[in-house]
Amino acid sequence: MAKISRRTFGALGLGAATAALSGRGAFAQSGGASFMSFTFAEEPNKPFIDKLIADFKASSGIAVEPIGTAWGDAQKNIVLRQRSKTLPDTAQLQDRWVPAMATLPEIVDLTPVLGAATLGAIDPGASSLGKVDGKQVAIPLISGSVGFVANKEVLAKAGVEKLPVTLDEFRAALVAVRDKVPNSVPYTMATKNPGAVPLDALLIFWAHNARMIDESGKVLVNSPEGRAAMAFMAGLMKDRLIAPEFDRPDSRRLFGQGGSAFYVDAPQARTFARNFSGRGEAMDVNVIPMKTPILKAGDTPKSVEWGHTVAMFKNANAIGPDTPASKWMKYLLSDAVQTTLPLALGGLPVTTAGRNAPVVANDAYLKAWGATVVQAMKHEVGVWSNGPELSSILTEEIQACILGQKTADAATASMQTRMEASMAKRG
Repeated sequence: MAKISRRTFGALGLGAATAALSGRGAFAQSGGASFMSFTFAEEPNKPFIDKLIADFKASSGIAVEPIGTAWGDAQKNIVLRQRSKTLPDTAQLQDRWVPAMATLPEIVDLTPVLGAATLGAIDPGASSLGKVDGKQVAIPLISGSVGFVANKEVLAKAGVEKLPVTLDEFRAALVAVRDKVPNSVPYTMATKNPGAVPLDALLIFWAHNARMIDESGKVLVNSPEGRAAMAFMAGLMKDRLIAPEFDRPDSRRLFGQGGSAFYVDAPQARTFARNFSGRGEAMDVNVIPMKTPILKAGDTPKSVEWGHTVAMFKNANAIGPDTPASKWMKYLLSDAVQTTLPLALGGLPVTTAGRNAPVVANDAYLKAWGATVVQAMKHEVGVWSNGPELSSILTEEIQACILGQKTADAATASMQTRMEASMAKRG
């Protein structure tokens, strides 16, 4: 995992650094457990975590202390807490962060702690989430994929009657939205934040039949297909079809407010659209899961594997099957949680019982989302232990390309060289 420099520490800001380094005080010794969560820090989703914690306390008598952290700061804050010896008992992790977090000596192997029966409840379709080299270092919480969503209402205003299938059709739809929907950003592609940009870039690369890093760790970005993908993204910016300085929260907000026709997200897109539109479930009709546009007929639409996981860390509290933290993690895999929380957040349950529950099987939106997942692929950048550094390299070169600071060919070549150096340093 990439080291955090003093510059990066400073960029966290006083508030984030203080939160990361603060102790957990008397609560840690009072028989409860702490839970660091980026979902708790998301205003639309905070009530779900509040209820989850309240229900757990009502059923077990155990209090859980939630610690909010912005999604983009979560990894940094965990590393800072590791250095200051103030790690939480448990923490929510994006699935692709798990390999990097698994290098921390404080992370707990969950198999002897939670037991085979608890882990055996996890559905085979979600079993790879939280595993590194065969070791269960996190449990999956919700699962799904990352792909495109379309705003039916915005497309109707632009006169676009059907979802685009090819990249040419996608671009034509973007032009129509730009010309007919005032003050819109047709595609709110993530153009800042190394935590978000790689997802959008991966989908565009794969749509051009390009790869970034293969399973063996070989960097493949500087190919004819990779250069074409970079040129495609630069063209979107040149023609005002995307905009600079967009992060995923910005995309969600503008999409929900009717100012964007397309963006990339996990199934939780529906939840965000409900909240940011102010229309609740009435907004659902406009949130349409869409297959990733393809280069030509016969190509396979690809999406990114996605999920949230929860890890346990060694700290001043005891580790064992009957500790508050262990009971909390077992509760997260219970039927009570797996038939409610994943749906509330817009994802799929991770247990077999949860996935077979009628409330899940009869959800039309999740069915539609599932139909768009033709081939889900692992995140080719974030799965490596040096993923944060690779993500920063990718983001910097894409920004230079779309802002016209480098040609597509030059940016792609530089990305190749810098990524190769990072992978070589990794060993």
